[in-house]
Amino acid sequence: MKFYPKSISILSIILFFFLLALPSYLSASIQPSISVSNKSPMKRIISITTEQTTSGTIINVSGDGIFSDYTTKIIDYPPRIVVDMFYAGDPLESMTFPAKSPILKSIRVGYHPKIIRLVLDIKGPNTPIFRTKSANNKLTIFLRARELVRAKSKQIRRWQTDKELPALEQLTKIEADDGKKDTALFLKCVNAYRAKNWSGTIENLSYLIQTYPAGRYTERAYFLRAKSYGQLYSRSIVAHFTEIKRYYEDAVNKFSDSIYVQGALLAIGNLCFKSKNYNEALGYYNLVIKKGKGSIAALKASIKKATILRLKKKRKDALSILESVIYQYPGLPEGTEAKIEMSKLLYEMNNFRRSIEILSDVRKMHPETIYRYPDVFLYLGYNYYQVKEYKKARENLFRFYNCCPDRDINHLILTKIADTYSDEGLIEDAVKIYQLVFELYPDTEGAIISMIRFAEQQERGELGIDRGIASPVKIIGKDIDSPREIYENIMNNLLKKDEKNPLAQLAMLKLAVLYQREKDYDKSLKALKELLKKYPRTSLKKECKYALNKTLEAILKEEMKKRRYKNIINIYNRERNLFSMINSADPFLIIARASTRLKLHDMATEMFIRADSLLPDNEKPADLLFYVGSHLFKKKDEIRRAFSRLDLLIDHYPTNKNTPYAYQLKGQILFKQKKYLQAAEMFSSALRYRLKRCDRAKVLVEKASALMRCNLHEKALKATMDADKLKRNCYIHYPCIYHEIGDLYLHLGYTKKGLSIFETALGIEKEEENKIQLKLKIAQCYKLLDKKKDCLALYNEISGLNDPFWRNLAKERIDAINFAREMRETKKE
Repeated sequence: MKFYPKSISILSIILFFFLLALPSYLSASIQPSISVSNKSPMKRIISITTEQTTSGTIINVSGDGIFSDYTTKIIDYPPRIVVDMFYAGDPLESMTFPAKSPILKSIRVGYHPKIIRLVLDIKGPNTPIFRTKSANNKLTIFLRARELVRAKSKQIRRWQTDKELPALEQLTKIEADDGKKDTALFLKCVNAYRAKNWSGTIENLSYLIQTYPAGRYTERAYFLRAKSYGQLYSRSIVAHFTEIKRYYEDAVNKFSDSIYVQGALLAIGNLCFKSKNYNEALGYYNLVIKKGKGSIAALKASIKKATILRLKKKRKDALSILESVIYQYPGLPEGTEAKIEMSKLLYEMNNFRRSIEILSDVRKMHPETIYRYPDVFLYLGYNYYQVKEYKKARENLFRFYNCCPDRDINHLILTKIADTYSDEGLIEDAVKIYQLVFELYPDTEGAIISMIRFAEQQERGELGIDRGIASPVKIIGKDIDSPREIYENIMNNLLKKDEKNPLAQLAMLKLAVLYQREKDYDKSLKALKELLKKYPRTSLKKECKYALNKTLEAILKEEMKKRRYKNIINIYNRERNLFSMINSADPFLIIARASTRLKLHDMATEMFIRADSLLPDNEKPADLLFYVGSHLFKKKDEIRRAFSRLDLLIDHYPTNKNTPYAYQLKGQILFKQKKYLQAAEMFSSALRYRLKRCDRAKVLVEKASALMRCNLHEKALKATMDADKLKRNCYIHYPCIYHEIGDLYLHLGYTKKGLSIFETALGIEKEEENKIQLKLKIAQCYKLLDKKKDCLALYNEISGLNDPFWRNLAKERIDAINFAREMRETKKE
């Protein structure tokens, strides 16, 4: 905050500390109860307690979980307050018990499907004023008798009348002319102020302050001068912000104990607010609230503070402040202002019905407020529009428009009224209002929106315009352009005037969608890319993403239909940034399938994984489930997730071409987990399908391995022999199949068959290292068949190789054979 040297004082220091503490004010919220341990939704009410205070009755309702949602309503006869709390448990028995309260007769609890109903039976003919607050597993209801509230309101109003109003009125109080010069000069100032001669007032007050620096009118002169500056520059506050603020600060610093200080601090806060210096405004409002608890100035500051928090999207904090003001001061005009501000807040929170309820209550209780608070009808109109009660929306918007004919937003109000007709299908009435906007408010946002509405009506066929035929609806003296021309004109004209105008962004989006409908996908993509490049933080990002998804999907589908798989991969690589914004699975599925056609299996897996996260389980296609399951199978810590994908594939697509391979993968997982019998069952399930020759041979080998580990040697041998019959020409696809079949024969005790397989494999093997391994296997078979010479010959051949690993291994085997021979000869001796 910038102060002029003369202004630095206690006020500066106090405000400095308030600004230091500002983050805590911005983020202040209701703190959860420390005792809460259960974060799950409530299933039942644990306890209900009542507490009587000087302010009224407090009812504490505790549940066994979080109060996620609840609604309240008032029943006039007999007077009751009903609270419906949503819960996730089973119905329990209803309860009724008396309440120790001068306001309540009894409290009743009833369990209904999905709702626990709490009924507060009221003593007397009128329902009390109440408010509710929930935090985790506790709901608190505050009740105050209307008589107490009215008494407090009168007390506060009396305090205001006795203290605050005179403080304001005394600034311009006409003093009796005692014939002295200072009195005459001050009277001149007051008369100039009342005549709204602001510059004359300022000049005379400055002269009075200079002439009588410690005079009897000096204090009032300082504050009145600041107020006059505010009036003088009321239409250009931002331009003269520093100057106006300095005069208020001079007054506050000079007379820090003055009765006018509260009003001055509030005025400075309002200056900051109007200049959009919200953090600084918040500091001043907090000062007013702290210095004048319960005063009208503090109430006004609280409402303004809530407004700032609303603008900063701190909606819960704002709501808490407004609820407190409304609850404590319902009979004051400030309570009405708080209700109106709260209705705006609820509108922004999409709680339209509650907002309507509050505004309707204001209108009912204070019918004269239409003249003081026309925003009541404005927000009633907005809310009714959102809940699609278009007639009521229209009535309230018309009331606002007629009440405030000079408001700057009226071009938008008329457009919204036209929208209510359009949404009801009353197109002719809508067109008349849109035309009226053109006539009354040309070159405004309302006129541009109206033109966009004409384009939309054409696209929907509501205007019945055929190109080349005279338009049945004549707009502002000329035929209407085509939708494309409308969007292009709006976009081009607005971009020249104001690049940041959101309507230019809307026109660009509309144009992109129009190109999309016309199947001009390249132009659609170009328009969307330009929009996202120029406005990366556009408020239309959600709509842009949706349009982008549709356009990219259409482009990819065309390429897929023409089997141009490489083009699909190139498009993805070129537009990676755009694809990162997409939250739909279809484009990624197309890219994945194009990748499989090109045998780019890693890329296919990557695309299937992205699509997997965007689809519910019941919509995941078979190829996605298989690829993702196969990918997860390779990861040590993802076996459970792999199993779930494979189960989905088997359950949802029992006849799909990937299903037998899903069984095979499940068998491999179970084999790794040493669940050999279950693994064998999975392999058997895979073999029930029609598989390619070599695929069947591979599964048979895996089944035989599982059966062998279950000591089911006969079944293992049969599976091995079946695989043996199918192995021919499988070496290319499964190079290890000969090794595996040979190993099975060897372990099952059929050494000769194993030897035959290994020798056949050696004849077709091309890799030198694999040949060495086969020779070692053959040598092992020779040893088992007691062909020592052949065995040693192979080991000697391997021991002569340059590779030290295989050479040393062969030497160890030779040494072992020689050692065994020596041991046998020693025994003979």
